[in-house]
Amino acid sequence: MALVKTINGTQILVQIGNGASPEVFVADCLINAERGIAFQSDTNEFIVPDCTNPDDPAWKETTKDGLSASISGGGMLHTSSISDWHDWFIDKDTKNVRVLLNSVTLANGGGHWAGAFHLTGFEITGNRNEKATVSVTLISSGVVTWVPAAA
Repeated sequence: MALVKTINGTQILVQIGNGASPEVFVADCLINAERGIAFQSDTNEFIVPDCTNPDDPAWKETTKDGLSASISGGGMLHTSSISDWHDWFIDKDTKNVRVLLNSVTLANGGGHWAGAFHLTGFEITGNRNEKATVSVTLISSGVVTWVPAAA
């Protein structure tokens, strides 16, 4: 029997680059509970008729066109980070971001995704007698690559 190789959700780290040379990537404590990366593709669909039987239903063909990735994260509001995240939200430029499968070796499929991302969603909420929470959404701008863990 071969068991599924798993990791804890806290081992998925969203690391933000500081823009320096060499660039340093740090996981900000603002993303302290939920985090994830999703990949999307835009498609074009074509109905290709059957020339022999043109009245029959035709099969649909789909081609991929554009690719993108989105990162979501959130948790308890880490007030020390608000200024940096607000500045990123109002900035027209991207930041380099990594989504790291932390402590997962190459042999176990470890590595990280890397690319330039815009901060497109930044929400702070709170309810009476509860701690304030935050959620963020990042959208890729350009290529997002998979970089295998070092051997």
